Amino acid sequence: MSRRKRHSARLQPEVQPEWFKHRTGYPVAEEREEIIRIRKNIFAEIMLLKLSKVSSDDRRYRDLLDQYGKAEVQRAERKFREGMDISSRVADDARSYSEYRLRYSHFGAGLKFYSAREMDDLYDTYTGQLKDVLNSEEADISNIENELEKLLLMGWRDWDDITPPAIPPRPSEYNVPPSGIYPAPINEILEWGDDLHRSHQFANEAEKLHWKKFIPALTRMAFDPGLLNGWVAERASWAPWHAIHALGTLQAWDSAPALAELADIENDWLTDHLPHIWADMGIEVEPSLWMILETHSSSTKRRGLAAEGLFMLTEESAAIYDKVIRGFEKILRNRDGFDATLNGYLVMFLNDMEIPDKALDIIHDAFEEDRIDSGIITPEDLEDDV
Repeated sequence: MSRRKRHSARLQPEVQPEWFKHRTGYPVAEEREEIIRIRKNIFAEIMLLKLSKVSSDDRRYRDLLDQYGKAEVQRAERKFREGMDISSRVADDARSYSEYRLRYSHFGAGLKFYSAREMDDLYDTYTGQLKDVLNSEEADISNIENELEKLLLMGWRDWDDITPPAIPPRPSEYNVPPSGIYPAPINEILEWGDDLHRSHQFANEAEKLHWKKFIPALTRMAFDPGLLNGWVAERASWAPWHAIHALGTLQAWDSAPALAELADIENDWLTDHLPHIWADMGIEVEPSLWMILETHSSSTKRRGLAAEGLFMLTEESAAIYDKVIRGFEKILRNRDGFDATLNGYLVMFLNDMEIPDKALDIIHDAFEEDRIDSGIITPEDLEDDV
């Protein structure tokens, strides 16, 4: 028997579309479908390597580079990072809807623009149909997948650069109140559009202090109904996104209670970033977050976001770390008027912290008394018998 070390088979070369060579213009329909197929294969390979924690020096990674080129491999890596980057474990619905708004603004022409509830209903319908098909003797999900992909523009990261833009015009019946008027310099935000990574680069501290004078106006911009509900293909409709991030950059901690109200708006597409924004505001925001969390009349989502913001603040100091543990323990001990969903969020955050045995006992008691939503976290999910 041979003692030679066995290697996994190298990727077999495949004929690639001509577009890969010149990357100009848009490929024809047949090429486009082949590019999408190849990109799905590259992503599957990258996902396997990333989950296996394979380094970029590994031969399998170099094979991908040799076969598909640096641009396509980096594209797949970026898609993997975006899929793994969950901005909030409380407001994932907001992330889903902002992603839908983004792709619709680029390619939604000829398609209906759905509300967040309608989008969720479509996914629920798809899930139900998928179960029915898989339970049948002749499982063919292609028609269901194609219809959903068309309606919700799914998988757009595989084809956004090889498909001509289809910017949806504003329907004549689409009516929202006029947006407010904002002074310079913050009025530049109205022109940033859906470049969600854009921010103002302050030349010096004096300029930053000047912008701080407009914190009330930025807060007003975040809630402006003419902007929040503006037509997604219009640049100004993305201004609330830029406004809340500007408030984080300016460390406008006194705006935190107001921003929490965004959690309760219809068609929320902003709040998944609130915990990060609050954490950017520094330790001064801590009292406001406790106030939001401990207000029982507030929505679970609003309180959960505040808890997530506090969790993110624990990296600031050991004192905050200990205070958050004690505060979460206090809420978990409450047997009257408890919120099982909120408790689930608290346990989820505590599970990511090195918590003392006392907290573990409180968590176990809460599980035994059904005061924790097992749809969020279960005892089996806890690490090392937490």
